[in-house]
Amino acid sequence: MKRLSTFLLVLVTAAVTSCGGGGGSSGTAPAQNLHAANSPAQPMEIASTTLTATDTSGNTWTVTYSAAAGGMAMFNGQNANTTVIGLTVSENGTVIATEDSTAYYLSNPYSPLGLAGTTNGTAFMFLITSFTPLPSTLTVGDSGPLFSGTYYDGTGMNVTGSLTETYTVTADSPTAVFLNINGTGSNNGSQISETEVFSVTNSGAVTLVEVKLAVNGETLDFK
Repeated sequence: MKRLSTFLLVLVTAAVTSCGGGGGSSGTAPAQNLHAANSPAQPMEIASTTLTATDTSGNTWTVTYSAAAGGMAMFNGQNANTTVIGLTVSENGTVIATEDSTAYYLSNPYSPLGLAGTTNGTAFMFLITSFTPLPSTLTVGDSGPLFSGTYYDGTGMNVTGSLTETYTVTADSPTAVFLNINGTGSNNGSQISETEVFSVTNSGAVTLVEVKLAVNGETLDFK
C-alpha cells in the first residue's frame, strides 16, 4: 500500500462572494462557489485525521494520517528541513498497515528532496527527480504536474519503483475549493493509484476530507 502524499501545501485562500435577489424578490440568491485561492505556502501540516470507508464485502476500513513539522536533518548529502508523517490503515478495528516517514525539503525557495521511512517495518527511500510549484493563484479548473520521483529500498541503492503526482482544482462550496492530488506509479511490483482531496476555506483553513486508494485490488473511498 502506497503512502499518502506528503508534498501538499498550506493553502491561503481568497474569498469569492455573491449578491442576492432583485426584481422585487425578498429572497436571497444561492451563494456562488468559491472560485479562486492564493497559491499555498509549503509544506503542509495536517493534524491527525481519520477517514472511513466500507468495501464491497461490508468490512469497515479506516485511515489515520498526520504531518507535523520536524527539525533539521541530513538527506542525500544535504542539510534539510523535515516533516514527520504518520499513516495507519485498519480493517474492522485491526491495524493492517503502518508507515512512519520523514519528508525532507529545502526552503527559500521551497524545494522538496524526498522522504525516507518504514512501511510495516520495511525501510524505503523516495527521491524527487522533478518538481513543479503550484501556480500563484489556484482557480477552479486548474490542473498540472507536481512532482515525479523514484523509489529505492532502504539502502538507497536498488530502485523499486516510481511515482508521478498531478493536481486539479475543483469547486467545493461558497467558502472552499477542493485541491485534488493524484498519484500514479508502481512500487515493488504493485501498481499505485491514489487521490487525496483537501477542502480549502476562504479563511485559510485546510482539511483532508477524502482519500481514494486501492486496497486488495479494490478502490476504497475514505471520507
